[in-house]
Order: sequence, then C-alpha cells, then structure tokens
Amino acid sequence: MKKLGIVIAGLLLVSAASGCMTAPVVPPMAFIYTGIQAPLDVDFHLTKIATKRGESSSMCILGMVAVGDASSRTAAENGNIAIITTADYSYTNILGIYQGYKTIVYGE
Repeated sequence: MKKLGIVIAGLLLVSAASGCMTAPVVPPMAFIYTGIQAPLDVDFHLTKIATKRGESSSMCILGMVAVGDASSRTAAENGNIAIITTADYSYTNILGIYQGYKTIVYGE
C-alpha cells in the first residue's frame, strides 16, 4: 500500500511539473475540476467591444501528450479577424487527466 502511495505521489508531481499543467496566466486550480475564463489583456482602458470572435485550442491528456494550436494568430484566422482588440483564455482541468486551454480573441 505504501508503494502505491509513493507511485501516485510521483505521478502527481510529474503532472504538476509538466508544461501542460499550467496556463500562461496561472489560474486557480482545483484537483477535481477547474473551469475558468479570464482575460489575457492588461490594458482594459483601451479595450473596444468587438463584433467578431475567434478561438483556438490545445489539450493535454494525463500530462503525457499535449496537442493543438492555441495561438492568437490561429484564433484570429478562425474568426476571420484582421485586428485583435482583446483576448481571453479558457482553462479546463478534470482530475489532471484532461486539460484544455483555449485562446479567445475579439476584433474586427
């Protein structure tokens, strides 16, 4: 039983240290489920309400395999946006088994 605990603790440590465990802006993390959306901007006084929205995403499974393109460029292309006015992100974590990161851009 003690060996199983050590193995589980080691796997959690490796998952926490992996690159896909955290977002560029570190969100509040919960062990069972995390689902948040927050801004990537810091210049809110310059933010204009935009009519177009584009998204791009990436995901990570078990902290071992990460795939996707969550770049702002891809998000802008997906929303047919030429000028990005603001950006947000969305982060989902389910027991560390599945993690998803989405970049959301708004613009014209």
